[in-house]
Amino acid sequence: MQTMSNYSPHLTHAVTLTFKTRALISPQDFSKCNTPKDDIWRSCKRYQSGYQWDAKPDLREWRYLNEEVAESTLRYFYARLSFLAFGKDAKRVSTKNFSNPLMIASIEGSSRGRRLHAHLAIGNLPGHIDIRNAIERAWFSCDFANQQIKITPLNNEVGWLTYISKEIDLGRVDALKIQSIREPQSYLNPLA
Repeated sequence: MQTMSNYSPHLTHAVTLTFKTRALISPQDFSKCNTPKDDIWRSCKRYQSGYQWDAKPDLREWRYLNEEVAESTLRYFYARLSFLAFGKDAKRVSTKNFSNPLMIASIEGSSRGRRLHAHLAIGNLPGHIDIRNAIERAWFSCDFANQQIKITPLNNEVGWLTYISKEIDLGRVDALKIQSIREPQSYLNPLA
């Protein structure tokens, strides 16, 4: 709790995100490759004319949610939120360490048989953007994003951080991952 309270002056929004239990995932499409077609495929088309060579098979598959998938979904959400909030500054080598939001996340629901959901405390977002829109767009671009999302301005930072860490009191220490706190480089200097 002491580590999280160091960040409380910088936090501005409390967010609750709900995950889908399964999602239909499409693999990456490599149709834009510029490689020339081999002669082997042309001869196969000629001699195996009964097979539909131009029909595209459905390569999508159902994937089910677990905590590892939920963590990778939150990492992707953070990357999308960084880009939507700061633009190309989030990717430039010279500015990416300072152009990132602050995010503290807790994943809950797996121990009690409930739907997995994440509680987030977010800060360091620029004031000129529509924060609600950026968070919603970043979340809905994730594969396992459910429609249930709650975004509120954070008035009581310590209370929200206590609520985020309530699973620790129930004996589930890995719900709040201190090593995965996403922070801009500028916050590391005053804390050291």
